[in-house]
Amino acid sequence: MNLRPLLTLILVLALPVALSAKKESDKEEKTPRNPIVVKLTDGTTLAGELTAGWYRFPSKTINENFKMRPTGGEEIEITSEQVDSIIFPDTGTRFTAADIPVPSLRNKNNVEHWIVECGPKSEHAEILSYKTRALVTYGTFQRWEDCATRCVRFGDEKEIYPFEYDRNGGFNLNVMKKMLNDRHPGLIDYMKRYFKENKKLKKELNEHPEHFLEAYEKFLTEQK
Repeated sequence: MNLRPLLTLILVLALPVALSAKKESDKEEKTPRNPIVVKLTDGTTLAGELTAGWYRFPSKTINENFKMRPTGGEEIEITSEQVDSIIFPDTGTRFTAADIPVPSLRNKNNVEHWIVECGPKSEHAEILSYKTRALVTYGTFQRWEDCATRCVRFGDEKEIYPFEYDRNGGFNLNVMKKMLNDRHPGLIDYMKRYFKENKKLKKELNEHPEHFLEAYEKFLTEQK
């Protein structure tokens, strides 16, 4: 029995399927797996694929640099000093870079320039957040976990100030009090009193940091 005609027919039928699979594969290779749009401080805008994020372990630094592959180009590294804004088109999530007080044993006034996530805004302030590693206590044992810290930027100030430490202290204004240097007289005492009187809002600060913005706007109104 001559099987050649049958084999030829099978190959002819299979060819379109193979070509279609190749086209899909090529399409997947051309489509960024983690699309990102970065605007640099010099005004340059880069669109492409994020290849190594700024929050990663193990790493010598966190929130200070990342790698991306611009469309049609080679992989490059970008530092926080170069970042004006970052957008993930798939989710609409936005990031920027800001000065953050990160006290250390060697330098209690240490300030880092980190990449931070943009959050809610009010008329006179905005919420920004970053992740870090913290030793979290659970009863009789501890473990290192990724934790978010909520910060606030007042107006167009360069610095941002932490006020809520997820699973690592909760609501705490100590750093803010030290760094503000009397630029906002009466604010710290007002915030402590406000959230002492509104304990439910205080418990919700990590998930709803906009409560801090609401309190700040009330503070400004009462100062008039």
